[in-house]
Amino acid sequence: MLKAQIPTKRLMLIALDYMKTKDPPISLGQSSILANLHQNQIDVFPKSYAVNLPSFQPDDVTNDIIQNANESTDVAIGAYIWNEKSLQKILTDLKKNHFPGRIILGGPQISYTKQHLEKYYPQVDVFIRGYGETALLEYMQQQSTNRNPEVNGIHYAGQPDRVRSAKTNFDQLPSPFLNNLIPNQSFIRWETQRGCPFACSFCQHRESSSLTRRHFEFTRIAREIQWICRPKSNVRDLNLVDPTFNSGPNYLNVLNELIRHKYSGKVALQTRLEMIKPEFLDAVVRLNQTAMVVLELGLQTIHRNEQIFIDRPSNMTKIKRMFDEIHEKSIECEVSLIFGLPGQTVDSFRQSIDYCYRNHVKVIHAFPLMLLRGTPLYEQRDKLQLIESDEGVCDEIDRVQQYGIQHVISSPTFSYDDWRQMAQVAGDLEIQNQSYLTNRDKNYVRHQQIINRPNHSFTSLKRI
Repeated sequence: MLKAQIPTKRLMLIALDYMKTKDPPISLGQSSILANLHQNQIDVFPKSYAVNLPSFQPDDVTNDIIQNANESTDVAIGAYIWNEKSLQKILTDLKKNHFPGRIILGGPQISYTKQHLEKYYPQVDVFIRGYGETALLEYMQQQSTNRNPEVNGIHYAGQPDRVRSAKTNFDQLPSPFLNNLIPNQSFIRWETQRGCPFACSFCQHRESSSLTRRHFEFTRIAREIQWICRPKSNVRDLNLVDPTFNSGPNYLNVLNELIRHKYSGKVALQTRLEMIKPEFLDAVVRLNQTAMVVLELGLQTIHRNEQIFIDRPSNMTKIKRMFDEIHEKSIECEVSLIFGLPGQTVDSFRQSIDYCYRNHVKVIHAFPLMLLRGTPLYEQRDKLQLIESDEGVCDEIDRVQQYGIQHVISSPTFSYDDWRQMAQVAGDLEIQNQSYLTNRDKNYVRHQQIINRPNHSFTSLKRI
């Protein structure tokens, strides 16, 4: 008697991303998972949606999934704070429409939730904590023989939760750039490492015992730099998503490789001020002979009491010295601050801004504090008496209304009216930023015209 053949499992890989018009058609996270599935011959149907587009409708996602699914199809979706509101509707509608396969959920909203996953997502069958590339692959490879394969980082609804995070061998992951999943276009996001060596209490990039920092093998990084700098490359704007670029074993090698290939676009580097070393600034200066390096500096606040609340101590003496050196070397930088911090007042927020201006910073971004699920600050919100926005209170905040993203809008040290003052100041900063950035971009174009002249000597160039 012939044994019935088990149908090959098929996966729909859905991305609900927050995308800018300059972004590639597929995100870096989605493309990394997809590249690994393709390399291992998994039957996968990917689809990306931009939740921030006015035309986006959760019903369209549900309909696409239902129309392209059969009894052998599972669906995997990444859960992020910006898509939580839409995701909940999609998950509920999939169950109402009797989606025949299993629903798999990963992403930061899952990875940093240490308990009660089913409470947040009762519609979901399979949860993946940690890096999804290997866990999702192993799950799909074993589906034909085991409905609930034992895979590190996977939790099945209704079973005991061991709260384990998936691990990935970064040396074995294929590059989505070299595999042509991400096109060679003007703007790309790029990574050389994941995770962060610090433990800021508001951040989901923080290290933990189960989700630690990993670096890509430098041979892969070097090949990707060749792809970025190849003849007739379209890449003119390179945004490194490494949470702390100037950490780990490879960051100087990355800069030196970009220098060697004479990269000539803009490159943005998320940089920790206190960790800046002389050789790092020297490499940036050399790269600036052909490119424009922008250091993105997360200062958050200058006040010790506020730093303590968010586990973000800063050596202000060294920071002052670093600002002076960055200015002396004519290196572009942008500083980010947070408003709505525990212990903050309107005056202390303004003092952080004034400090930046006094230290030669031309571009300052101020972002409202969000309590991200799974972070220590999220767990301490009641103790610290942090009040979050909701759709019935903060009508003027688009991100609350459209995406359901909550912000801290009052605490024992600032009222909602105080918070609105800080939000207005943050908006005024962006108006000032735009004026400077417009002139900076014009100067950069002039800079490129100079260095591209025949017989130009780099050693004679002075930055405009």
